[in-house]
Amino acid sequence: MTPTPKPASTRRRARSAPAAKPADCKPCAPSAPLTPLVTPQLQGLALGIDNECDFLRAVADSVTEPFYVWSVGGLLLMANRGWEEATGIPRGPALGKSCSAIFPTLMAKRFLEVNRLVIERGQPVREEEFVDKPEGRVLYLTLKFPIRDKSGRIVAVGGISLSKKA
Repeated sequence: MTPTPKPASTRRRARSAPAAKPADCKPCAPSAPLTPLVTPQLQGLALGIDNECDFLRAVADSVTEPFYVWSVGGLLLMANRGWEEATGIPRGPALGKSCSAIFPTLMAKRFLEVNRLVIERGQPVREEEFVDKPEGRVLYLTLKFPIRDKSGRIVAVGGISLSKKA
């Protein structure tokens, strides 16, 4: 009698060995090795993606809405093209800078308040945030979430923001 395979949702995946940190992956380089994001099957495809950092960047830039990651200390670690378009700020010069160095005081204060909520609760938080632009204030429904290291400690806050304009 042949055993019936378990449904995919109940099967356990084997853990693979931690991936080495790519030398050329600066903005999103982890402080500790992580489980690979890119499967060998995906690496085998001719996608022009050489490492996990490039893969993550490609995924983030495929999202049209603002997607970003802040350190618990308030430094911008990652931002996609949607973030650039929403804020009007080029991400290159903004990476590694504090929220208050990037945004006007009221905006930075609100962003940091929501980041603190995520860190205090240790769970995703949905809040309204805003971006002041020359043409006026744009409201966003934002989902921010904790990003944890291997030990479970929150090391960053990720977020995606959806414009509330019609």
